[in-house]
Amino acid sequence: MQTRSLVLFSALLCSVFSISAQQGSYSAEDLIRQGLTALSIRDMPRAQGLLEQAIEQAPEDARAWVGLANIYRTLNLHTQSHRYAAEAARLGEDNPVIQHALGIFYLDGRNWAEAAKWEEKFSQSEIADSDVFVRTISLYLQANMPLKAIEIGIRGLEKNESAPLNNLLGKAYSTAQQPEPALRHLELAITMQPYEESFHYDLGYFHLRQQDFEAADKAFITGQDYFDKSAAIELGLGIAAYGQRRFTDAVDHFLKASRLAPGLEQPHAFLGRLLQHAGQRLDDVEERMRIFNEQYSKSHFGPFLYGQVLQAKLAGDKDSSALEAIESLFRKSIEKRGNFWESHYELGVLLEKKGDYQAAQEHLLRAVELNPGSSKPHYRLARVYQRLGKKKEAKQELALHRKLTESERKSMQLSGLPEDLKEAF
Repeated sequence: MQTRSLVLFSALLCSVFSISAQQGSYSAEDLIRQGLTALSIRDMPRAQGLLEQAIEQAPEDARAWVGLANIYRTLNLHTQSHRYAAEAARLGEDNPVIQHALGIFYLDGRNWAEAAKWEEKFSQSEIADSDVFVRTISLYLQANMPLKAIEIGIRGLEKNESAPLNNLLGKAYSTAQQPEPALRHLELAITMQPYEESFHYDLGYFHLRQQDFEAADKAFITGQDYFDKSAAIELGLGIAAYGQRRFTDAVDHFLKASRLAPGLEQPHAFLGRLLQHAGQRLDDVEERMRIFNEQYSKSHFGPFLYGQVLQAKLAGDKDSSALEAIESLFRKSIEKRGNFWESHYELGVLLEKKGDYQAAQEHLLRAVELNPGSSKPHYRLARVYQRLGKKKEAKQELALHRKLTESERKSMQLSGLPEDLKEAF
């Protein structure tokens, strides 16, 4: 649990002492307050000792049980943690403070459904804060329970008509495949609160999911009127342009998004898909990939993308030093993540250029193993087999390439989306 959550959690529980006071167990109350204070500053041994003493003196006080549940989870003692949380739930099921505390407990444990259940209970109390419906809908959406999210959203709007509630309700309807109410609530959220960047993005993203790229374009352009330096909106504009096969515009938007947010993976990934359409912007793309690799090279993606653009610029050139530098980048990418098929594929292509056909075969076969549904590695593998004199195998790979290419073409016709665009969703 993060320190801020611990502080809020402890302050919440310290605000109530009804059970202990009613029983006259003031010493237990002192133990609980001191234990929760120790918990808030992450003094776990002291907090654990104090709250265990409190349970001995006041076993019916749910605050001590839920406090210990948090401590045991922090100590990775998950069996004890869940046992104490269950006891807190039994003792304090109808207590709004305990309901909210259990919501925080399960939220920090990333158990979205259970957290949503307790926040929903808390939402029905008189002491619930104004954001409880927003939290509950968000949690149900994270738990992939859109119908429950819709139910809570409708109830929340009856109490308080707000832009965030309309936005979340729109997203819930969209997830539940109900586009008409989804669009209505997403647009209403923007009408009520136009200076909220995420609302504009969510509306555009809704249209992207509906494969209405023109409507998405309009939504993102409207958002751009309010937020002209938004990387998210530029990314959306790029995807909308890409979906309409306006590749030059897409490159421009992805370049701008990468400059606004140099650590954001998506615009760089899309630029990697559009290298053949970059034209005179290829030097700009290389510069963005170089910066991304230098500053955000902890993952496999930095060296892969930088190597990919350098290989595209290399074209038919077989300069040995350039080939070695690019090979080093692909091998670094594979070292960081060995099951990323595209690094193996690009390295196979490079090794073919170098004339190392045996090694190229090895990496292209690995690419096929990792992603058997892609046509690209089969074509390259056929070329390598021909170089190695394996005519039968080359023929088989070319047949597979043709079959998969046709399958990809039909898939695009049915969905309206190219294969490399689907990952945006």
